[in-house]
Amino acid sequence: MANFKIFQDNPDQAKVKIFGSNNTALNTDSSGNLTITSTGLAITAPTNGLTVTAPASGLSVTPPTGGLSITPPTNGLSITSTGLAVTAPANGLTVTAPASGLSITPPTGGLSITPPTNGLTITSTGLAVTAPTNGLTVTAPASGLSITPPTNGLTITSTGLAVTAPTNGLTVTAPASGLSITPPTNGLLVTGAVFSNVATTDVSAVRANITDTAGTPDETFNVLGTRTWTFGVVNNSLAANAQALVKLQISPNGTTWTDEVANTTINQNGLATFVSSIFLKYARVYYSAVNAASAVTLNIFFQGEL
Repeated sequence: MANFKIFQDNPDQAKVKIFGSNNTALNTDSSGNLTITSTGLAITAPTNGLTVTAPASGLSVTPPTGGLSITPPTNGLSITSTGLAVTAPANGLTVTAPASGLSITPPTGGLSITPPTNGLTITSTGLAVTAPTNGLTVTAPASGLSITPPTNGLTITSTGLAVTAPTNGLTVTAPASGLSITPPTNGLLVTGAVFSNVATTDVSAVRANITDTAGTPDETFNVLGTRTWTFGVVNNSLAANAQALVKLQISPNGTTWTDEVANTTINQNGLATFVSSIFLKYARVYYSAVNAASAVTLNIFFQGEL
C-alpha cells in the first residue's frame, strides 16, 4: 500500500471535504470547527426534544440582520445554563411566549437582564414575575425605568423585593382603574422622597334673590373623605345695601346640627371663608338676608383636597 504511506506517517493530512446538496463545501473556522452561516436557518427539534450543550467557554449565537426567531415546541423550550448571556441585535430582541405562558427560572446566582440603549420592552397580557429565594433586583438605567402594566394588571410575587430608583427618580404610572400594592406579611418599606398628585374637589353654586331673614341651610357635604376643606362665600348682590348673614354648621349624622362658626355679616362684593376646627362627617353653610327689602345673591364655593 505504498500509495497510502502518507496516511501511515502523517495521518493528520488525511482530510475529507464534505459537500452539501447544492454542491457547496461546508465552512469551517480557523480551528477546524464547523461554521453554519444562513440567511434563514430553521432547526426542527425531534419528538423527544433538542439538546444543545455549550462548551465550557460558552455558547454564542449571532442572529442575522433581520433578527432571530425561536418558536418553542408544544411542550415548551428549556434552556439550562450556568452563565447565559443574550445580546440583542441593533433592531431589538423579541420573545413571543406561547398561549400557555413563558416561564424563566433563574440560576442559583440570580438572573441579570441588561436592557439595550433604547430600552427593553416586555409586552404581555398576563405577566407574573416570581423572584428566587435570594430576592429579585431590578437596576434601572440612568434614563429611568418605565413599567406599563397590561390591561388585567401586573403581578410581582417576591419574598424580598428591592427597587432602587435611579438618580433622576422612579415614576409609577397607574392605569385608569387605579394602582393596588399588596404588601408582604412583614410589611412594605418605602425609603426616599415620595411625591403624589393630590386629588381636589371644587363645587360652586349661586343662590339668588335671598330675602328670608330667618335663614336657610345650603347643600350638605360629606367631608369624611376630604383631608382639608373650606367654604368660601361671596356676596354678589346688585344693591349696595344688600347684606347677608352666613354661618358654618357641622353634624355627625346629617340631622342634628351645631354652629361651628357664628353668623358673619358679608357686605356687597364681600368675601368670607369658613373652616371648621372640629371634624365631623357633614358640613354646610346657613345663610339669611339682613333686610328682606334688599335681596341678596350669594356665590358659595366648597373646595378641598381629597
